[in-house]
Amino acid sequence: MNPKKLLEEQLKLEEAGRPYAVITIIRANGAVPRKSGKMLVTADGNSIGTIGGGSSELLAIQDAQACIRYGENAVKDYALNSENGMVCGGDFSVFIEVENPRPRLLLCGAGHVGTALMKAAHLAGFDITLVDTRAEDQIGDAILLADTYVPVEDFYKGIMALTIPAGAFIVITTYGHRFDKEALAAALTKKAAYLGMIGSRKKIAAVYEKLRSEGFTHEQLEAVYAPIGMDIGGETPEEIAISIVAEMLAVKYKRSGAHLKDL
Repeated sequence: MNPKKLLEEQLKLEEAGRPYAVITIIRANGAVPRKSGKMLVTADGNSIGTIGGGSSELLAIQDAQACIRYGENAVKDYALNSENGMVCGGDFSVFIEVENPRPRLLLCGAGHVGTALMKAAHLAGFDITLVDTRAEDQIGDAILLADTYVPVEDFYKGIMALTIPAGAFIVITTYGHRFDKEALAAALTKKAAYLGMIGSRKKIAAVYEKLRSEGFTHEQLEAVYAPIGMDIGGETPEEIAISIVAEMLAVKYKRSGAHLKDL
């Protein structure tokens, strides 16, 4: 496969925080379709490139999906015989290398919930960028919880200036209606996989009304997860943070969030 094409696809998946595997032929013996080859496989089985085609390639794709699922690299051997629907008679081995990039989280505001959210999101494997307008001494040690801290004078201008990869997660937990509105207006211009905002239904309605007056559509606002989080009943910052991370993971893995016993 074209190395440039492979790199481009890897970068896209990295930016989106999506896991994938690269399959590389490391040994070939006898009559085989290819002595060398490389292909990229995603968690849902989509692939780019080839290691020779046929049933052996299909088996390699299935093995790569299993490796992605378990987060483990592996060496696999394939015989091109009649049992596998092949008549070449040779055999080959591949190295399956899994890449599981950390999903990106842009957090706007490091209040009590924001601070708790960073702790929970770290446990779930997120790479966290914190954006805040306050002075560092006002934020305190919460800055240390972020992988990247971006001080800004204005939420709207600051977020607009950031390069946020498609597929990132954005959570707004600022300290006032005006700041929520500024952050959300900027975040709505980004291609996020998830955009959530904390607040009561009354506050959210007020923010939405202002944004509609500025030209944002009903469809854009309906895509926002607000009120944010899953309905688990908690009220402390830590409990709210857990519910937010649970919702983000449900979006990431395209799940409903239902009880497993009911599925």
